Amino acid sequence: MRLRSFVLVLLLILPGCLGESEEESSSGSGTVDSLEVWYTFAAETLEEEIFLESVDSFIEETGIDVKATRVPYDDAVALFIIAAQGGEAPDLIRISSDKLDEFGEVRVDGFPIFEDLRPHLTPEQRSSFDPVSLQSMIYEDSLYALPASYDCLSLIYNKDLFDGMEEPNEDWTLEDLKNAGEQVGLEFPVKNAYWWFSFFGGYGGELFDENGTPTLDENGAAESLEWMMDLELEHEIVPTGTQIISMENSFEAWDTGMIIDGPWNWVRYGKGIENLGQTILPKVSQNGDYLSPLVTYKGWAVSKQSPGKVEATSLALYLSSDKVQKEFALQTYTIPSSENLKSDRDIIANPVISGFTDQARLGTPSPTSHMTLVYESLGTAFENVYTGTLSAEDALEDA
Repeated sequence: MRLRSFVLVLLLILPGCLGESEEESSSGSGTVDSLEVWYTFAAETLEEEIFLESVDSFIEETGIDVKATRVPYDDAVALFIIAAQGGEAPDLIRISSDKLDEFGEVRVDGFPIFEDLRPHLTPEQRSSFDPVSLQSMIYEDSLYALPASYDCLSLIYNKDLFDGMEEPNEDWTLEDLKNAGEQVGLEFPVKNAYWWFSFFGGYGGELFDENGTPTLDENGAAESLEWMMDLELEHEIVPTGTQIISMENSFEAWDTGMIIDGPWNWVRYGKGIENLGQTILPKVSQNGDYLSPLVTYKGWAVSKQSPGKVEATSLALYLSSDKVQKEFALQTYTIPSSENLKSDRDIIANPVISGFTDQARLGTPSPTSHMTLVYESLGTAFENVYTGTLSAEDALEDA
């Protein structure tokens, strides 16, 4: 109901462009004096504040007016697709690389809903981005967004609750994690596929083989899923029914000493936990590989329907510029995608950013194809394993 109501309001309040011809819709080469951007930062957060300040700076520097509209992160894909199908898409939207296929498969009047940004960029502009980050925004040979940051899960802990105990560190194994969890607590949503990817990768698994065939039931998949779920179902270390929100609230309240979470909540946790710690996720065994979280990239995509694609691309470049990326990194601890900022002294000297960067190096860049089907299939599989309906092996084979 919330999504449906939002869409109805959206289609009523946005200015109409249904009468625009197909040629005008696909060219967007004319000069415009206003743009609309949809963003997905949570309300009243530091991320939203920095973003809006960046938009104001762009307006001041260019004279182009920008209307910034916040949309729910979980609903952004559906809302944009509906708006595009009604000829009402904004000029720019913030997207995540693991949702790129949801956008990429859609066509409106025979056109994709995003502009291929390759013709809009100079070689120098392309080279300013980390190559892996730039590749993360390519879908079927089209560059659909400019990467502004990336992030992943890591181990976050309350140092004060480890008084007299060894704190989490890069030498830890899964057994160390389990043993410490019995003492100080450990929480994360064991039924969430995004969290499982870390364990799957640590056990040697990959989502797809070199031919693009799903391999969700191979290379330690069942073993890794069983180990993760047993933390709740057998060992009762992770509280029953832990969800993302309950994990966050529990850690804030000092009810648990460790969580697996990302940099996006660091500022929030730091308000109530002075001695906040972070380290890379543990090894599967003493001589094994580290857990390998999924690395997702966030960036700015230009609508194919935008009448001002040149101006919209300029805004995307500004929002992913070194200046803005550095501000986001130092204030919100997201990892910059800028090639130049890899050697920035302030970035390197920040232990939180460096810690998450080290974790991302051990991570797995999110594929840009078929991830929607992966999440859907694993959701059913995990529920069957969690309830005991199927074994991990059978459930993942079905997936």
